Amino acid sequence: MKVERLHEALEGSGWTVDQVLDGVERGDFYLFQNDGAVAVVEFIISPRHKVGHVWAAGGDLQSYLELVPIMEAFSISNGCDIAGGTGRVGWVRAMKSMGYSASPAAIEKEL
Repeated sequence: MKVERLHEALEGSGWTVDQVLDGVERGDFYLFQNDGAVAVVEFIISPRHKVGHVWAAGGDLQSYLELVPIMEAFSISNGCDIAGGTGRVGWVRAMKSMGYSASPAAIEKEL
């Protein structure tokens, strides 16, 4: 695994590489990577949907885009009916060509 890519993906998230790897070991998170990118996926389950949610990604855009169909297939095979992610606004433009669109904005407040 390219740990430096995972460090990059987690920058500013408050998560450490060890915490993510522990989550992967427990089955809470799923790690996808290739030579140029890494992504961390979790499943979010609501009464209406199961979402394959990318919450951390790092590396170059083209390499990340190569991971998207793999993550989508994995999500489908695990019962997800939606794929999505959380990230900077630039991801909306980057993912549009793959059929993704913006969803309502997320807001937060540290308590």
